[in-house]
Amino acid sequence: MNQKLLKLQAHLDGELSAAESKQVAGWLASDQQARAIYEELRATKSLLTGNEVELKLPETHDFYWSKIAREINRCNSASQTSPPRFSGSWWMRLAAPFAIAALAAVLFISIVSPQSGSRGMTRYFQEIETPLEESNAISFHSDAANMRVVWIPSQEN
Repeated sequence: MNQKLLKLQAHLDGELSAAESKQVAGWLASDQQARAIYEELRATKSLLTGNEVELKLPETHDFYWSKIAREINRCNSASQTSPPRFSGSWWMRLAAPFAIAALAAVLFISIVSPQSGSRGMTRYFQEIETPLEESNAISFHSDAANMRVVWIPSQEN
């Protein structure tokens, strides 16, 4: 049905060849629904063309389009001839990424590097070696009491 609607619209606008126009005229003679749609399309077209608001340009048509062409040419020639300009804050565009990278490095080093008396994360990640093969150990650390207790149960338990 969509194809038929497009053919009806093209017939109404006079865009079909003679053979296609005869085919559409055959549809209109034999199909009541196609005829009703065609009449509705024709009425809509006549309403739109009869009541369309006419737009008046303040200049002539040629002058209007010549202004647009001149502006396009001016923009193209300006972009081709002028060298790229750097603004006064070009160093800010370079300094900002370096400052962020330096800050990230300082934070990473302060968290990861072991420091005496620090409360960094590294004090919790200490490796403990034991000569016992199958031993369990429980450790406790208290900052308030400044002590660490490690309990290693005997093999008999």
